[in-house]
Amino acid sequence: MRSEMTSAGPLLEIDDLTLKLQVGGAELTALEHVSFSLGYGEARGLVGESGSGKSLTLRAILGLLPPNAVVTSGRMVFDGAEFDLAHGSKADARRLERLRGTGISMIFQEPSVALNPVIPVGEQIVDAVMRRDHLRRSQARDYAIHLMKLVGIHDAEHKVDAYEFELSGGLKQRVMIAAAVAGKPKLILCDEPTTALDVTVQRQILSLFTHLRDELDAGLLYVTHDLAVVAQLCDSITVLYSGNVMESSAELGSVFDDPGHPYTEALLRSTPDVDRIGRRLYSIPGSAPSLSDRPLGCPFAPRCEYRQDDCEQARVPDTSTVEGREVHCRHPVGHESGRVQLAKEAR
Repeated sequence: MRSEMTSAGPLLEIDDLTLKLQVGGAELTALEHVSFSLGYGEARGLVGESGSGKSLTLRAILGLLPPNAVVTSGRMVFDGAEFDLAHGSKADARRLERLRGTGISMIFQEPSVALNPVIPVGEQIVDAVMRRDHLRRSQARDYAIHLMKLVGIHDAEHKVDAYEFELSGGLKQRVMIAAAVAGKPKLILCDEPTTALDVTVQRQILSLFTHLRDELDAGLLYVTHDLAVVAQLCDSITVLYSGNVMESSAELGSVFDDPGHPYTEALLRSTPDVDRIGRRLYSIPGSAPSLSDRPLGCPFAPRCEYRQDDCEQARVPDTSTVEGREVHCRHPVGHESGRVQLAKEAR
């Protein structure tokens, strides 16, 4: 695992991303002041419960947002090139479009939706290869077979002519990965690509991601709600809740060993631990707020067992004093008398 920066800075930087959704005449905030960075060759986990804004963040990066989404603020720097996500020019839009599938690619959660059912899967990889390298179709087909072998598809010479409905879930996801890396991207966005797979296939796919990251020196931004996946694959982590960054760190281990935000601690307590089989699994009380009923201050405050009166006031600033880490909490875990022991017991 590694996290590399060049002298010019990170591979990807997202700064102050705020996104609103127009629903039934109302404008609802879905992402608020989201910021993080990703180094060359780094894998960062983007973690949170359903509805936390993880997938919207990926789509904002690609410029593939739903029609009712409006970015009101946000700046992106990718490989040294700057994009204004809120007020981007037509030139910015064209530059971002050229990056899709080449500089930046995306692997979706459900390959059956992303793959065209009436075109052989190999042809869908061939199209991606031809767009980038301007090869003849026969050359592109040979390269597509090479990519299918690279992602662990046996008998690729025959599978290249198969249709998606003829393949298992694991094979379809491997085809999606082959298509995603066909353009030799510097950044791969992963939207929970192993959620629908069984545990054995999931482990194989995660190992494949590690191999491809090393092979391509590509950055991975991996969306998931599963902290076990993050522990296996990622170097760094950003925890989202209700469209807000709760905690973020360039060092994954620092968050797993010593979570600063009560929400991060609650997620860790909710994760099964095979080394502590007798431990009763923790369940976070309540549910995440709807977009139309967001608390004024910390969005997690209504569910937080450490909540105090000032938690529900203004937006919570970054209270971390460690470089490379953010903790948006007025009363971080373990920082007050009476809470250290509870945090230790939870782990």
